[in-house]
Amino acid sequence: MTLTPLSRAALEPALQPLADAALAATAGVLARVWLVGPGDLCAACAQRARCPERSRCLHLVASGGLTARLDGPFRRYPIGSTEVGRVPLTREPYHASGEPAELAARGLADLTWLTHHDVRGFVAVPLEYGGHAIGVVAVFMSTLPSGHEHAALTHIAELGAVALGSLRAYRELATDRNRVAARAARRTPRGEPAPDPLRPLAESERRIIEDVLRHTGGRVSGPRGAAAILRMKPTTLFSRLKKLGIDRHDATGRSR
Repeated sequence: MTLTPLSRAALEPALQPLADAALAATAGVLARVWLVGPGDLCAACAQRARCPERSRCLHLVASGGLTARLDGPFRRYPIGSTEVGRVPLTREPYHASGEPAELAARGLADLTWLTHHDVRGFVAVPLEYGGHAIGVVAVFMSTLPSGHEHAALTHIAELGAVALGSLRAYRELATDRNRVAARAARRTPRGEPAPDPLRPLAESERRIIEDVLRHTGGRVSGPRGAAAILRMKPTTLFSRLKKLGIDRHDATGRSR
């Protein structure tokens, strides 16, 4: 999944909650989320010297803790030629600890900022969906995370990636559904019943909704419910559940 301006807006409901959850799960001071996207700010990017191809990079899309700003010299990270940028390629967590000067030398943040906030630990975890790395979630800390904190961060990254991937897929699916329906209507001779070209899309929609329901534990309403993630009204989602024959309790594997 590559980030585009359209998908950035579509993913908004899941981005900040992911950063906030990563921060809450650790003793961090700043949590950030980057998603893979096209090279778009290459001429003015502070990281351009480390990015020979300038075709794809990590885009900073959410920040929680000390700042919510999405600008600055680390709003883009080259893929492959930086420590954080290698995480989508290796699909393995990256850890670093030491004095602020050591972390700054690894290109993780500005030395003045690291020193001012006494940051001595950093961990970045890949976001994976559909067999691909779609981004990175990272936390700056006063120390490296404990085993419990690392496990929690990994779990949050897994859930967050499902939410992001499912949300993006659902928005694309809605567009495809409308396009297919319009095309089928144009091709059907007058007076003849139209075939059902939407059945494959309905099956895809079912899988996406079930993925999101598993992510929310079956919750439909509320700021962290499936309807908010899918950018739908709860009543609309309940209607879709009924039409598609989805039992939200069955989707999560929980007993009623």
